[in-house]
Amino acid sequence: MREKMLTKACRSHILSITSSLLGQDMGGGTMRVALFFVVFIFSTGWAETYRWVDEKGTAKFTQDYGSIPEEYRDQVKEKPDRPGDLGSKTGETPQKKIKGDSAKTFKESSRKDRNEVQQVNKRKIESDAAEGLKTIVSLWKDEKYEALYQYGTDKNKVAIAKENFVRKMKKKNWGLASSWETIQDIETRFKNPTLVYVTARVGHKPKQGGNVKILTETYQMTLENGVWKTDLSKIMSAP
Repeated sequence: MREKMLTKACRSHILSITSSLLGQDMGGGTMRVALFFVVFIFSTGWAETYRWVDEKGTAKFTQDYGSIPEEYRDQVKEKPDRPGDLGSKTGETPQKKIKGDSAKTFKESSRKDRNEVQQVNKRKIESDAAEGLKTIVSLWKDEKYEALYQYGTDKNKVAIAKENFVRKMKKKNWGLASSWETIQDIETRFKNPTLVYVTARVGHKPKQGGNVKILTETYQMTLENGVWKTDLSKIMSAP
């Protein structure tokens, strides 16, 4: 159990005695002794003191916890609060712990910021891909097939020439419905920064007149040279 060598009352009493001594006419040597006595008493009086009883029943006192023999340390219930002693107990100083906590907080904050930025970028990419499909559908609906061809992937352009694409699109019996029936209920699924799957309900209508057929279709949108493009073969095989 930890105890104080001097109580507040004792220190006050010593101060009173010392003041009385200093008030008397003393020689310089006596004055210095008195002052040394005061400094010594107060420097030790405010220090942490530890008490234990050895095997002979003798009470021992010390201000250095490390000097207490191992077999008697369990008698000292409260350990010192000084950073150095805590370091020997826990393996780290409070300063190191604070530094570690700060680093952990900063790391978590940075990770959160990166995740938020990634989410914003992801939504932007999905939005751009959806707008790309709307542009493609609009050109398809207006039968602007030459312009539509430019939104085909590079692989498509190798597989089919523009003239053949335009000719086949003109021969199709089905086109796209007008107005709000053209495209609706758009949903996006992010795959990577250059690949997004866009699903939508697309309205198809016979060119010679007839009922509109609304189909739910998924288009693979690929970013090439800064432009969102799709597979033209899917458009050519549509109703």
